[in-house]
Amino acid sequence: MWWPGNLVQVSLFRALHEEEKRAKGGVSRFQFFLIVITCSFAYYVVPNVLFPSITAISVICLIWKKSVTAHQIGSGLHGLGVGSFGLDWSTIAGFLGSPLASPAFATFNILAGYIFLVYVIVPIAYWSNAYGSKNFPVYTSSLYDVYGKKYDLDRVLDQKTFTLNITEYEKYSNIRLSIMFAISYGLGFATLTATLAHVFLFNGSCVSSFLCYAYIFALVLYSYVLLDLPQVHPETMAPNCIQDAR
Repeated sequence: MWWPGNLVQVSLFRALHEEEKRAKGGVSRFQFFLIVITCSFAYYVVPNVLFPSITAISVICLIWKKSVTAHQIGSGLHGLGVGSFGLDWSTIAGFLGSPLASPAFATFNILAGYIFLVYVIVPIAYWSNAYGSKNFPVYTSSLYDVYGKKYDLDRVLDQKTFTLNITEYEKYSNIRLSIMFAISYGLGFATLTATLAHVFLFNGSCVSSFLCYAYIFALVLYSYVLLDLPQVHPETMAPNCIQDAR
């Protein structure tokens, strides 16, 4: 199975390395690549050098400039991004990758999970002050102490060995994370279990067949090689397993 995102790389390598005869009045793959990369570079100069503010334009923040709550809700860089939009393609594709290379079902699946996480779970957890989350910004990857200040790593690390000083750590403060970063960090571990569950739910029969054959092979190897016994045919040892695997 090929994931569509891999086809983008295949097209790029073909454009760079495959010899192609240009059709009359048309352009070759390599020429089209040069045109696209030139236009892309010219466009990226605008939001990244000339006009960085279009990276994330927040309508709510522009209306209520002095409201902390409005900035928490509307900021596209440090808040929930409600009413915020960006004209920089790197903002759109920087985290999840290009939506043009993913099938629609994957894009909408990610969108549904994103809406549920950012606009349901995070606001409830933050404004209910779960684990003292109001002491920190809604969205940031920085570390904080119990007082809501940036965590001073120099106080808990030995500068010579770069090891944790447990005594100073207990005197100073435990590490605190923003609510968005903490939930995202937890979901990162959850995806590992979700991957295994997905494999067994959608490819369980294939996995069970493989494990069955591996078990039979191990028994044959043990009896024939290690014990120096006459070779035993696998079907005589586990006919039911072979039949189920087929």
